[in-house]
Amino acid sequence: MQEIGEALEKHRSQILKERYLPTMRGFAQVRALIERLQADGKQLALASSAKQDELQAYKKIAQIDDLIDTETSSDDAQESKPDPDIFQAALQQLKGIAAGDAIVVGDTPYDAEAAGKAGLRTIGLLSGGWSAEELKRAGCVATYQDPADLLAHYDSSPLVGSQTSRA
Repeated sequence: MQEIGEALEKHRSQILKERYLPTMRGFAQVRALIERLQADGKQLALASSAKQDELQAYKKIAQIDDLIDTETSSDDAQESKPDPDIFQAALQQLKGIAAGDAIVVGDTPYDAEAAGKAGLRTIGLLSGGWSAEELKRAGCVATYQDPADLLAHYDSSPLVGSQTSRA
């Protein structure tokens, strides 16, 4: 059974890399949002359930590959979201940051559920295809259309006052 799972994963990865990665585009203002967080002295960790090699491609697509120093991927976790493993691994890499002082930016209810299990608050982005109601029901403390909307409302967002941010 494990052989079948590994073969399916290899096939999925190949399809993603050949068919879909070349057509993907990053959301507007992602880089500017990350730069703003850094300018405000926030520690950042990218916490993704993607495989490490796919995560590197996503960072290039989002044009943030030179901005992210700390990251976790599915390779760093036993279980994927909605289990908290990925966020717990990211939090361990951030020095001197308690869970209550950190905030996650995610775009699925699974992000909010996993973050909540790790004691983290979550800002939800509607760009993942979920409604504000669904994201809030999963535990998001605030929602925004996309990274550009969060950046436009940065000063009134939960990001102000938190010590760290994660996506």
